[in-house]
Amino acid sequence: MFNKFSYLIFISIIFTSCSSEYKNINECKSLGTLELICGLQNPEDFAGIPHSNSVVVSQFAGLPELNEGRVLVGKLSKLNLETHEITDYQIEFLENNNIGIGDQTCEPYKEFYPHGIDIYEDLKIRGDNLSPFLEEASLLAVVNHQKKSSIEFFLIFPDFVNFSNQDKPTLFWVGCTEAPKVTTYFNDVVISDKNGSFYATHQYDKDLGFYRLFFLNIFKLNTGHVYRWNSKDGYSIVPNSQGTWPNGIDMIDDDLYVNYRGNGKITKFSSNTSKDLILRTYLNGGPDNVTAVGDELWIGGQNTDLGGLSCIPEDVIQCSMPFFIIRADRDLNILEEYNFKDVAYGGASVAYPFEDKIFIGAYKSDRIAIFKR
Repeated sequence: MFNKFSYLIFISIIFTSCSSEYKNINECKSLGTLELICGLQNPEDFAGIPHSNSVVVSQFAGLPELNEGRVLVGKLSKLNLETHEITDYQIEFLENNNIGIGDQTCEPYKEFYPHGIDIYEDLKIRGDNLSPFLEEASLLAVVNHQKKSSIEFFLIFPDFVNFSNQDKPTLFWVGCTEAPKVTTYFNDVVISDKNGSFYATHQYDKDLGFYRLFFLNIFKLNTGHVYRWNSKDGYSIVPNSQGTWPNGIDMIDDDLYVNYRGNGKITKFSSNTSKDLILRTYLNGGPDNVTAVGDELWIGGQNTDLGGLSCIPEDVIQCSMPFFIIRADRDLNILEEYNFKDVAYGGASVAYPFEDKIFIGAYKSDRIAIFKR
């Protein structure tokens, strides 16, 4: 078994022999290929807001390994896909509510470190003395990297619902569920029913350490799995969901789609069966987030494994790794594929279509990119 010194020698040899020569793209200035929206912090994930031409943007706190060991605080913002205007959400806590979402013993968070997000539309909250506006609410789930990771739940409303006492876009916190272990590192979440049941990717154990994780990733060894949670049974592991770096997750009807960043594949779990689509081969990168839009899947990811090492220094504001965007149908047939390098963007983690444009986010970036199909 390698010790820490051996890991350092191993990584140094690989990094030296495979160092990237990508352009320095720290300056948020278009090179002509992509339109840019600047001034963000790691816009890692998007979730479409029902009945609105807007998405929620998770401004990711970032991995400590990419911030000299520091953990940044993140936030949620609203991106208008027509005007490209970005507005930060304010949060209002609705404690002791009778909505029944999440684990009823879970306490409101003290600090917010958002990562993967998802919105469930058909919530249909009803009850005594509830506002009629709740009939328009959808449920937003957010991975929060507190000391013990959690899934936070918020009510979110479409653009046409306005509250007289709110002058900014507002999310209403209604509950949460803590991770099963302190070492659990959630990456992404998808809500599976109107009761707030969900699936979440457990990417790795937080106590593994960067060097061992790097080793496991390079050799495609299992680092995590997918959790299922509901209020009756709590957590369970989805059978056969183990893999290297389980990452993005989403659903179309009852079909579950999971991206495995290290394995370079997306897997469809359906009716106790699974189907794999290999998107990238050994060391050629892999898929990050998967986003279901209608009956199609939009996948963003990176086109290299080793190139990501160049993104670790804190002074790298915008990771320059080459990346891909894929559109696939629900049976994992690829319909479109776009590949980019040496543009004013890199390290893409998520893609979202709107009209003739594709909006792109990344896990280490100060910008969102837009390109025309």
